[in-house]
Amino acid sequence: MADPAHSRRLFLFAAGLLLVGAAGLRFYQINRRPFHADEAVQAYQTWQLLRGNGYSYDPADKHGPFLYYAAAGFAKLSGWSPAGLNEFRLRSVTLFAGLGTIALVLGAASRLGRTTTLIAAALLAAAPLAVIYDTYFVQEAWFCFFTWALFFALLHWRDDKTMAGAFLIGALAGLMHSTKETSVLHFLALGAALLSTGSLNEIGRRWHHLLAALFMAALVYVLFYSSFFMHWSGVTDGMRAYTNYAARASSSAHDQPETYYFSMLWSHSNGGSQWGEPLLLFMAFAGAAFAFTPRASVSQRMLAVFTLVLLLTYSFIPYKTPWLLLTPYVGLTLLAGLGAAQSTAGLPANLARFSPAFLGLVILGAGIWRNYPAIGRYASDDRNPYVYQPTSSDLPRLVSVIAALPVEKKIAVISPDHAWPLPWYLRDRPAVGYFTTPPANLAAYDLVLFDSRLDTGLPASVAVFGLRPNVILWYAP
Repeated sequence: MADPAHSRRLFLFAAGLLLVGAAGLRFYQINRRPFHADEAVQAYQTWQLLRGNGYSYDPADKHGPFLYYAAAGFAKLSGWSPAGLNEFRLRSVTLFAGLGTIALVLGAASRLGRTTTLIAAALLAAAPLAVIYDTYFVQEAWFCFFTWALFFALLHWRDDKTMAGAFLIGALAGLMHSTKETSVLHFLALGAALLSTGSLNEIGRRWHHLLAALFMAALVYVLFYSSFFMHWSGVTDGMRAYTNYAARASSSAHDQPETYYFSMLWSHSNGGSQWGEPLLLFMAFAGAAFAFTPRASVSQRMLAVFTLVLLLTYSFIPYKTPWLLLTPYVGLTLLAGLGAAQSTAGLPANLARFSPAFLGLVILGAGIWRNYPAIGRYASDDRNPYVYQPTSSDLPRLVSVIAALPVEKKIAVISPDHAWPLPWYLRDRPAVGYFTTPPANLAAYDLVLFDSRLDTGLPASVAVFGLRPNVILWYAP
């Protein structure tokens, strides 16, 4: 019989190696690509907040306020000035959330099994989707962390049913909503998971715990959406935002078919490279199938229901981007780990002992081999299925050209969407104007940047710089 203390030490050693490896991989590629347009918008808001310009929630075109306050707070604690903000520093704020999610997975070993969580954490540590969006300065990494923290907190509360657990659940729910308004989709999936195991009845019987959780969630919500009691209209604006999100979910330029996420993970070829993680999908299916057998635990069934409902919800909503897959993807790695852990059934004892580790290594090796270009050669290439409308690696060249100009030079940027992320990189220049059509006094500007989506009639002699796929900027001095 194995020594429990020795097994625990081995598990902790392996968990530590996985976290160190995950951190190293993420730090290695944290500056592989310039800011995405969405990252630049979040960075600009954080910069304004850190400069003392305040923050007020915008229900029309922004997500929740948590990321801005977290990044500004981290910057102050680290002694970063507004001028010192850059890609590495801001992305490190979301990197901590990504590593925290892996730690949560490892911390669930007592409920889901050590083999399951070790395999899941290894898959998550090396997954291109997770590596990329753990180092994207958008809300998704923190949203994913808070969602899985809430899931595991609910599992813990089912066992001990303490008031402290209820307050923790409420705080995490409030932080989820303060990060992204689409938290309601995750709450619905969590509700389905609780319903599938009869846990909603238990919550109903502990109504005082439910009230405590709702109170804490409301408190966190008010703190963030009121800009810490400085902008009270944000509290109601946080609710009004759902009108905008309902319209965006039904019709937008980012609409994709229902099979979009499946196609991303299924085997396919693009740009001369083979992409996809079919082995992960096969093992996740096996894990989900086991979760609905009588031998499965309540925690395993809740995991399967939550992951499947969340994945189906995002699949049937027309609005899709790769980073929205991040939270369900964590569930897929856990289900794949569960499938590998249960692969011993029917095998001889000498084979059953090594089967989970072998399958886990095969899935991990296949994923690394097939998807390594995603964080290397194709890091900023739209042939990479894990990135979406990436900023061209050519843009830093334009930024360097502009940086060499005297700061008083007047610049006009003529673009339908202000050519984001360019406004972030030009934020310290005082004489930049942004226009959707050429201004009447265009001759007054020393430098003009035209978006290729506009009919400019420029001469062929102007310089050309990439902005994003199929969009270039014409540089006319």
